Parts: sequence; C-alpha cells; structure tokens
Amino acid sequence: MFVTNGVSIDTRVIKEAASLVAAGHTVTVVGLSEDGQAAREEREGFTIRRVRKDTLRVPRAGLRRALAPAAMAWVLVDYSWRAFDVATAEPFDVYHAHDLVTLPVAWAARARRGGRLVYDAHELFTELSRLDPVSRAVFRALETALIGRADRVVTVNESIAAELSRRYGVPAPLVLRNCPRLEGRRPDRARSALRAHAGIPAGAPIVLYQGLYMPHRGLENLVQASARFTRAHLVFMGWGPLLADLQGLAARVGVSDRVAFIDPVPMSALLDMTAGADLGVIPYRNAGLNNFYTSPNKLFEYCAAGVPVVASAFPELKKVVEGLQVGRTFDPDDPDAIAAAVNALLEDPAELARVRLNASRAAGEFTWESEVRALVDAYAALPVDG
Repeated sequence: MFVTNGVSIDTRVIKEAASLVAAGHTVTVVGLSEDGQAAREEREGFTIRRVRKDTLRVPRAGLRRALAPAAMAWVLVDYSWRAFDVATAEPFDVYHAHDLVTLPVAWAARARRGGRLVYDAHELFTELSRLDPVSRAVFRALETALIGRADRVVTVNESIAAELSRRYGVPAPLVLRNCPRLEGRRPDRARSALRAHAGIPAGAPIVLYQGLYMPHRGLENLVQASARFTRAHLVFMGWGPLLADLQGLAARVGVSDRVAFIDPVPMSALLDMTAGADLGVIPYRNAGLNNFYTSPNKLFEYCAAGVPVVASAFPELKKVVEGLQVGRTFDPDDPDAIAAAVNALLEDPAELARVRLNASRAAGEFTWESEVRALVDAYAALPVDG
C-alpha cells in the first residue's frame, strides 16, 4: 500500500491493512516520515515503511506561498522515487494506491514487478478546493490515464463511485465506507468524559464538531450559528490551521463562554468521548463536488456513538440523516438555518429521543466489521500470477 502521510492516524489505511492481515495477507504500507517517526514499524500485524520527506527549502514566507504548487509537486515526485525503490526491492502481488497522489508510483511498481493494481480513491481528488488550476489539470490527466489500468477501483460512497464511473468510463467502483471499528463495544453516553473535558455545565446540551479545522468546512458559520442556539454549547474537538481564527471569531461574536475547543483524543477513545454529545454537526459548504458528495468519517462515528446528526443538505449526508431519520439537514451557508436545525431538535425532547434511538439502531450498520467483508472478497477475487 502507498500513502503520503505518516500512517499513524490514517484510520482508513490502518483498518484496511489490519483487515487484510486478518484475512491472511502480508501487508506493507509505504508512507512518509513525519515528526521523527521511525523508518520502520510493525502495527497490528502489518509493516510500515516510511521514506524520508524532502521539501523545498525557501526562506521567505511570500516566496514559499508563491512556490507552494511547485513544493507540493517536489514532495510527491521525491516520495514516488523513494517509494518505488521500496516497493520494487521485493515482489508483491498487489500494489494498492491510497488516493490519486500515489496512483502513479503504484502503477509504475506494478509495471516493473508485475502483479495487480488497486486504486483506492478516498475522495474526488481533482475537485479539492485547495488545488490551483494547473495542479487540478495535471491530476485530472493522471487520473484519466491511469484509473482504467487498475484491476480494482475502490471509493468511499455511491455518489463518488458514480462520478468516477461517469467521468472515466470505468466499471462502478467498489464502495467501502469509512465506518469505525466497534469490536463489539457500544459507547456509553452516561460514562462519556466529554462534558467534563470541555467544561460544559450540567444540563446544557452539547453540539459537537469533531475533526480537522480546515477551510470550506463551514466552521465559521457554525460559530456564528452558536450565537442563536437557545441553550446549547458548541464543542470543537480536533485540530487544524483554522483554530486561532475560530477562537478569535468566537470572541468577536461574543460566544466564547459557550464555545469550547478541546484537543483530539486517540481513535481508541473517540467514540466513548463522542457519545457524550447531544448532537453531532457536519456543516461543510458546497465548495465543489468533493464537498458536495462528502460522507466524512464523523458521519458514521456520530451514529456509532448513538449521537443524532445535523448536517449540510448534501446527497450522501441526506441519505443517512434524512433516510434513516437520525437528525436534520440545513443550508450550511445560512447560520440561522444551522441554528434552527439545532434548536428544533434540542427543544423537542420527544423528537430528540426518537432520532437518538434511530442513530443507535444505525450504529449496527455503520461498523467496519460489516463493511470490510467487501474488501476482503475483492482481494480474494484478484487473479494473482504464479
């Protein structure tokens, strides 16, 4: 497997690798070294090989911004050379590319050593809002050239699968949703440490956002909406470049006393912490098809923790939130609409109890244990030479 991060917190990669090991495969993940990580690590039965990350060293901040696309290209090219050396030093039966950025090196390794190629599209990469026009065009050309050469394409939901099939004329990809591993556990709301950890007073409802603080996720509108919450407090649990901006906005809006920011917790403790929320929120904005078709990990994590969901009225989110009646959807560009959805549930105890029960029932569907069977079967069906 190929991935351009340090692997340690990439839950999809970790779950896939561990599940394939459990199914009898030997798995090596080639990642990038981050923050002094070991070059080699054994985890859950699979091996992580991390190659050194090389970046352009540009002293001036303004020049760094101007050269950002070139710097990204350099990191990817350097990673690909190093990862190719690792992947071709010994024979492998399958080369599994996680996201479009690793598809070229996985294809090249397969071309050099033989075997099979799996392309795991975690998102519509060419629709990422952070891409400049040149980078977008380059990645679109790469995907056009290589996706049809994969023996199997995997992605995260039906909307993205249909879009990839429509764009490139490939068979519908296998859908493997980013559901959490429960391993027989059921999070206990009464025992959650979320309220104490965030310093929320007893009796005040908690609206939780968990995950990265990144542009186009509607987090600014969420802070604005919190000023219109009837009783609820808003908790951000995560990390990212917008943290200081969101804290400053909360102060300017006058909601610092009802908006808390707490550090993320290890994945092993996440669902237990999440279970303490009254609502989980997903306020992503429509900044392109990648956001519009989103089905983020937190959607399934909220349900797995028995937490009702309020989310943007986008196709995959509506399919779960409205289809399974686990919450409400809203217009993410309208803070009033976000607040209205939150207040409508929290101020109606009977309706809140009903959607919470539905979320708990959905938890049995949204588990990695039930989802991964399709991946294991897909690997078993791949013809392996020799």
